[in-house]
Amino acid sequence: MTEKEKAIEDEAIELSIEPTEKKKPHRRRIVVITVVVLALLAAGGIAWKMHADRLMAEARADCAAESERLHVATTAYNALLDGKAASMAKTDVKSVKDAKILDVLSKAMKASTPKTVSCKADSRPGVQDATKAITANTSWYKAHTKSLNRLVNVVETSKLDRTVDDANALYKETDGKVADDRTRASLLDAIKKRDAEAIAKAVKAVNESKAAKEKADAEAKARAEQEAAAAAAAAAQQAQAQAQQSWSPSGSGYTGNGYSTGGYSGNTWSGGSPTSTGGGTSTPSTPSGGSSGSSSSGSTGGSIHYDWEDNNGDQYDCKPGQFCPIG
Repeated sequence: MTEKEKAIEDEAIELSIEPTEKKKPHRRRIVVITVVVLALLAAGGIAWKMHADRLMAEARADCAAESERLHVATTAYNALLDGKAASMAKTDVKSVKDAKILDVLSKAMKASTPKTVSCKADSRPGVQDATKAITANTSWYKAHTKSLNRLVNVVETSKLDRTVDDANALYKETDGKVADDRTRASLLDAIKKRDAEAIAKAVKAVNESKAAKEKADAEAKARAEQEAAAAAAAAAQQAQAQAQQSWSPSGSGYTGNGYSTGGYSGNTWSGGSPTSTGGGTSTPSTPSGGSSGSSSSGSTGGSIHYDWEDNNGDQYDCKPGQFCPIG
């Protein structure tokens, strides 16, 4: 081999070696780039996962907060529904001025409540949808609590209106009919203030005062009737006694074998009767309105006439002011 050929061979060997040495750095770059890309992808995935988890946590937190607001609204609604509203719904229709409001309240209390919604969703959109539903439920409870409370207030106002009207009627009808008129003044003051509790106390006092006066008036009337009855009885007894005295004879009797002078104080005989001393006879005096006659035995006597003898019918038909033969 000549030197020239040897030089050419050496040059060829050098040329074959140079590309090999140049390829090694290129592969390293590829590996590095690949590693970097993978690292970036991994980091990005982790970052994305962390971001998604953070958003999910925020969504669940929002849902939980809305659920708490729903719980507060639900508690307030149920307290009103089972408490004051239920009490007002039991109000007697006669105790309110407008009975229709009780029907409205009853219907409002029967409203259907929303369905329960849970925040336990598997995805963020699911949790967000649950949050929206819970928010709507919260709004429903707040709105119905407000409207129900308004109806309760309307019933209370109607009840107070009826109380005031009844109290006014009592005030007017008890004028001059109570024992103590200060009770009516207190009632009027309570009416002007529209104070239900004060009105109730004043109404009770007025009714008691009215009852006291009615009792006193009844007792006074009974006493007056008793006194009138007693006076009438006394007058009747006095009249009876005077009547009995008017029928009593003024006096008569016997002396010896004849009559003594005597007569009746009424419209009967008032003349004297014959008297005798020692068996003789004497002429009797003639009664008023009578006639005289003679006796076959030598004695003369007057004919005594009584009013009852003029009675041609029933001789017992006694008349007031006249003599009655049967007493």
